[in-house]
Amino acid sequence: MSSPSFAPVDELNAYCRFCQKIIPAHLDRSIAGNGRLLDKESTFEYFCTKCRKTFCYTGKDLLPSEDASKASTEPRDYVPKNHYLIGEKISHKKFKDTGLVVGKDRGVPARILVQFEKSGFKKLVEDI
Repeated sequence: MSSPSFAPVDELNAYCRFCQKIIPAHLDRSIAGNGRLLDKESTFEYFCTKCRKTFCYTGKDLLPSEDASKASTEPRDYVPKNHYLIGEKISHKKFKDTGLVVGKDRGVPARILVQFEKSGFKKLVEDI
């Protein structure tokens, strides 16, 4: 059975590794392998609106376009074992602060890049 189709947000605030800033990024293209429909396994390429460099995320790491408006309401509590989506708001109890997930770092463990309102830019582990 195939996965349902997926449409990510067209614009998001993302951490650009080249500019080393959080910059609006626009969806450039979507890549589905073997002629599949776009789904959460597909790759989505965004470009930085400042330097025009591109970076890719899978659908598993992006908010669907229909959920983007809901994400701006209530932040989700940060728990290291959870998986977070770029564009999602989180609340960190230790920092007593809320922030926006603006990127991902692959590795072991995986990390999310979060811009907090008071604490600034932080890297936090996820999926452990």
